[in-house]
Amino acid sequence: MDKLDRDIIRLLQRNARMPFTKIAEELGKPDTTIHFRTRQLVEKGIVKKFGAVISPESYEYTTAGLLEIEIGGHILPEISHDRTISFAKELAEQEQFLWISVDKEPMKIHALLMARDEDDLDQRVQVIKKSPDVVNISSTPLATVVKGWEITETPQGRDTGE
Repeated sequence: MDKLDRDIIRLLQRNARMPFTKIAEELGKPDTTIHFRTRQLVEKGIVKKFGAVISPESYEYTTAGLLEIEIGGHILPEISHDRTISFAKELAEQEQFLWISVDKEPMKIHALLMARDEDDLDQRVQVIKKSPDVVNISSTPLATVVKGWEITETPQGRDTGE
């Protein structure tokens, strides 16, 4: 993947509906080159899909929190490991979780959770905390997203807290 491929990807990430002619114009390349390169990026599996970023506000989500969930308390470490994976998959089925990652040691899940407000965020954390598999959970409300705002559709620099 060269600079042109990265530039095409950058523009498509901003707007997946941008016409190849517009991309070609911005990058100073023929539109046939852009079309060919984009098709190659898809065929090689570099670009997995073109999609829409939905505003969380349309789901009435206005608050985001970063969770760290520790799973454990099982007799065998393998059980805790397996339960960490299955618990993460259960969380992933819920629409308000936008991103979930699992650590190896200790058995921790990191997740980005959207909520209607701080109270809703706290309530959702309390529900998770009641699981017998959860040893500890911490929640950090996110005030300002500097990079990666596309995940939450919170514009750069916008202060979501007080």
